[in-house]
Amino acid sequence: MKKWFALISFFLFSAAGFAQNAPKVEFALFVSPSCVHCNKLKREYWPQLKEKYKDSVHFTEYDLSADGNHLIFMETAKAYGFTEGLGYPAAAVGKTFLMGYPSEIGTYAEAAIERALALGEKTDVRTGACAAGEPEKAFQKITFWAIIGGGLVDGINPCAFAVIVFFISFLTVYKYNRREIILVGSAYCAAVFCAYLLLGLGVFKFLYALRGFSYVIKGFYMLTAGLCLLFFALSVYDFWVYYKTKKSDGMLLQLPLSLKTRIHKIMGFFLRDKNKSALRLTLAALAVGFGVSLVEAVCTGQVYVPTCVLIMQDPEFRVRAVSYLVLYNLMFIVPLVAVFVLALLGYESQSFNSFLKKHLGITKLLLCGVFLGLFVLLLGNL
Repeated sequence: MKKWFALISFFLFSAAGFAQNAPKVEFALFVSPSCVHCNKLKREYWPQLKEKYKDSVHFTEYDLSADGNHLIFMETAKAYGFTEGLGYPAAAVGKTFLMGYPSEIGTYAEAAIERALALGEKTDVRTGACAAGEPEKAFQKITFWAIIGGGLVDGINPCAFAVIVFFISFLTVYKYNRREIILVGSAYCAAVFCAYLLLGLGVFKFLYALRGFSYVIKGFYMLTAGLCLLFFALSVYDFWVYYKTKKSDGMLLQLPLSLKTRIHKIMGFFLRDKNKSALRLTLAALAVGFGVSLVEAVCTGQVYVPTCVLIMQDPEFRVRAVSYLVLYNLMFIVPLVAVFVLALLGYESQSFNSFLKKHLGITKLLLCGVFLGLFVLLLGNL
């Protein structure tokens, strides 16, 4: 009898030891700091769940705003058969993939854990090379030269260039000397760069906030692609008008007269009195640059916003995305800087105006190419 008791005790202790040494089930939670439901889950449910299963489950939280985690989320969801309608919060545990709180995670998370523990299921979180495959290649389409080209074309489009020409004319009429042109011009260029960079970062923040609502962000991307196609058609029309008439009067993609008048008033209000101290003159030029950029963005944003959307296709590459945005805006102000340099070398604003009119058709063709390229890339990455 004692032998049987010893044998049974041996098996019971062995089973208990095996259970203690069994590998923990992996529970992967995908959340975004800008997602209301994610924050609610982390506040209400996440601490209790971790406490309840701390001895049998290994909990990992993936912040989707951090570099690389969004790719892991997409590839993990794909491994579980989810390619459309992705949203967060989301969780992978064993053979189960859950999306939404409290709808799925709050209702079924514990049952999924119990099932994974009972059946020894492994969680398929794609943290390796497969998570950096196709999306990385898609992002590579946005090349260094594409960003440079887009920024330059946007900087010499009729809207932006007309403002540059008027600005130089304004400085000439009010007889600004070389030192004052350098001071005002430098401050104006810096203000334009900063204003457009801040606008781009604002678009980035807006798109990051939408990341928790996959249908909304996809719809926004599709809308942007559609607008690119529309602007391509309008650019073709403008080129045809210029080809027939050699005038810009009938063109559609240009600053409306009311906005041109507003820009002229902004410049006049801040810069008409050039007899100011260097500091006040610099501050006035900065104010003009910011004010004009905000008004002018109605026209130049036709290229700028789709480019921002394209750069944001894969938000895990944040550092590269911001560096591309800075590069784009540097290229955007290159024509502006060139005009000021030429002005300092003695060229008159009338020469710039003649240059613009002479090459307006080429500019429109370049815009056609930019809009068509943006449309193709956006459509290809949807």
